[in-house]
Amino acid sequence: MQIRIVRRISMAEVQRRIAWLEGKYDGTIDDISDRFTDGRLGREAFEDYIEWMGMEHALRAYGEGEDFDYFTEDIVDLEKEELSKLTPRRLELMDQISRHRVESINELASRVGRDVKNVYNDLKILENLGFVGLVKEGRRLVPDLLVKEITFLTW
Repeated sequence: MQIRIVRRISMAEVQRRIAWLEGKYDGTIDDISDRFTDGRLGREAFEDYIEWMGMEHALRAYGEGEDFDYFTEDIVDLEKEELSKLTPRRLELMDQISRHRVESINELASRVGRDVKNVYNDLKILENLGFVGLVKEGRRLVPDLLVKEITFLTW
């Protein structure tokens, strides 16, 4: 099944993507801009350029004191096994995280009326799918929803 995912990516991932694009195009974003102007790059590089500009903008905004937020949209093919991991209880966890900032897995488990260990196991599966991050804050793990939108495209 194909799904469309709009998700937030970390600053470290943005920096890795920019480094990869600099290697791919052998230059900086300014060099690429000049090549577009001169007609030395074809339309196939346009999507990379647009993504690169967005990432650079997010990094500059962060440097000026704003929160770091960068979202990407991907079309992903989920195998039957991966799709089966999106159970109603796991979707409920993502829904709760999107509605209420929780300070710990314990708090999330309490909100949904489930055992902490089962909630933790479900969050680890969602983390492996790239839908949730688990951020260490002191001795606590705080669930962080990375997915803004999921759209099921084909069955």
